[in-house]
Amino acid sequence: MAISPSRRNVVPSSASPAARYRSPSASRGLLAALGKLEHQGIHLNPQRYMLLEYLYTADEHPTVEELVSQLNASGRVRAVGATAVYSQLRVFERLGLVQEWNDVSSAPRYGPAASQGSKAVV
Repeated sequence: MAISPSRRNVVPSSASPAARYRSPSASRGLLAALGKLEHQGIHLNPQRYMLLEYLYTADEHPTVEELVSQLNASGRVRAVGATAVYSQLRVFERLGLVQEWNDVSSAPRYGPAASQGSKAVV
């Protein structure tokens, strides 16, 4: 799954942070999550946007390693490591935007919180 936003979808900087990174493929749940970040005063940078977008639009719940791989493969953000992704996931969890699913046989997986209109749990 490709990660956007592309430069042509970025709104001028005079717009709100959530509107600046809004892409045509953004789901209603993603837009609500972006609005919640903005309401909480959390700066929306390209890495945070791309991480949330991937989580809200992925067909499956990815692991941290898969998230790191996707972010770095996109070429749209500077290199990001697992520690940075874990840190952002914890912030998103505290805000109720993202949920962690643990299965003893595999690494933890992440996806939109159930209250944010998530897909079925893997």
